[in-house]
Amino acid sequence: MKKPVFLFLMTVGLAFTLGPLFGQETDLTGTWEGSTYVPDSGDDQVTLVLQKEGEAYSGTITDSMGLANESVLENANYADGTLTADFTIFNGSEYMKIKLTLRLSGELLVGSWESEDGNTGSLELKRKS
Repeated sequence: MKKPVFLFLMTVGLAFTLGPLFGQETDLTGTWEGSTYVPDSGDDQVTLVLQKEGEAYSGTITDSMGLANESVLENANYADGTLTADFTIFNGSEYMKIKLTLRLSGELLVGSWESEDGNTGSLELKRKS
C-alpha cells in the first residue's frame, strides 16, 4: 500500500515541477511587490499588478516615490520565461518611458528597468496574491 501512494505522490510532484518544461502555461496573474534603487533618489518600493487575458498580459505598476501611479503597462509580452513591458512615469517635470524586463525565477520576478534617458536599475518582485 505504501509503494503505490509513494509513486502517486512522486508523479504529482514531478508533474508540478517539470510541467513548465512540457508546455504547461505559467500564469503570472496577481500582485507582485518588491524594491529597486533609483539613481539620485534612493530605494523605491514597487507594486506590479498583472492580469492575463487570453495569451496576453495587461496590468499596472505603482511605486512609493509617486513616479508611477498605477501606470498602465504597454506592449506587455511573456515568452520563454521573460516578461517585457513598457510604462510611463512622471518625474516631476516630464513624462518618460521605462522598459521593464523580468524573468520568472521560482517564486520571483527578477530583472531590470531602463529609462529612456539611460538610467537603469535591478528589480526583484515576489507574488503577494
